[in-house]
Amino acid sequence: MKKVVGIAFLCLTILVTVSWAINPQLFKIAWYQKPEVDTYKSFPTREISPSSTPFSFAIDTSKGNKLDSVMVQNWESQYVPFSEYFEKGDLLAFLVIKNDTLVYEKYRGKYNRKTVSNTFSIGKTMISILTGKAIDLGYIKDTEQKVIEYLPELKDLPNFAEITIQDLLNMKSGLKFKRAGKGIVSDLFCDEARFYYTNDLKHDLVKVKADTLPGTRWKYSNLDPLFLTWVLERATKTNVSEFFEREIWKPVGAEYGGSWGIDREGGLENSPSSFQCTAIDLAKIGRLYLNEGIRDTVQILSSDWVNKSTTINKENRGNTAKGWQKATHQYYWWLPQENYEGDYSAEGLRGQRLYVNPKENIIIVQFANRGYGGYPYRAIAHHFSSDSN
Repeated sequence: MKKVVGIAFLCLTILVTVSWAINPQLFKIAWYQKPEVDTYKSFPTREISPSSTPFSFAIDTSKGNKLDSVMVQNWESQYVPFSEYFEKGDLLAFLVIKNDTLVYEKYRGKYNRKTVSNTFSIGKTMISILTGKAIDLGYIKDTEQKVIEYLPELKDLPNFAEITIQDLLNMKSGLKFKRAGKGIVSDLFCDEARFYYTNDLKHDLVKVKADTLPGTRWKYSNLDPLFLTWVLERATKTNVSEFFEREIWKPVGAEYGGSWGIDREGGLENSPSSFQCTAIDLAKIGRLYLNEGIRDTVQILSSDWVNKSTTINKENRGNTAKGWQKATHQYYWWLPQENYEGDYSAEGLRGQRLYVNPKENIIIVQFANRGYGGYPYRAIAHHFSSDSN
């Protein structure tokens, strides 16, 4: 029996070694599959240092215990107590901030205020913020500039003679991108997995193909923010992690460090899928937008950019892809169109959320390992704003 087990183990070892040698990227996809919130720890990252003058929210959770019994909708549109939403959604952190005061804070398992976690596609929103900052500082003239003005080596690729920065921000590049979610075998060869696990993003980016004409059709894709990351790197003459740390992370008063996943040492940030931070510091990004780009009296990001990003543009009304209040996608934020009240969110895989409600002066941050699929944030915002609380 031991001999059989030994032979089986040897065969498995040989198979793994050969698979890695033939196609290391495909092997990584098969090995890790759909990334968890801590999968990023297995790959290179670029660290983002905290502020030397961190901002702290006031704390008053005396009314927060009422939230657990508040009825919210899950993904099946069923009303359940928030406590059930938290448990069944495998939530890891949930924060509610109103009027600069932390009114609810709950963690699960090993998570606490200091825990750094992957926010997945919320990284796209950070790239949008950096684009606005690059325009504020004059690194980029405006969103109508062609991508090839910064990346001339792409001029012969399909679509790139016409693709603008605006097209990338609106996910209307027209580039072909195959997402995951169509079966195990299909997912092994999808673009979403390939660009998450590649060790040379730029090498893979120059191989993309056109699908439609630029500016004509919205399609959710990781390619657009990746190309925008490359543009930012070229325009600012530094990596986006350093640019973000200097111009956004430290200025908003981040208390803890963060990181961005990179394809290899010295490489490009995997910006759409691997931005890591604490929940409390992510809330400070929400605060920046809630205050129209200002921290105290300092204008960190132009109010014009904040408003452009979070006010529904009639050209983007057709970008409806989310069930939550028929949300549209704009500059890598999700904006609900149904019963419009000016709220918006940044969202990531497995239930990562940054929700901002200017009307109620509320910020909500959710970290999760799975996510329940529902969107209770507006109801929670109303709960904390009611006269009875």
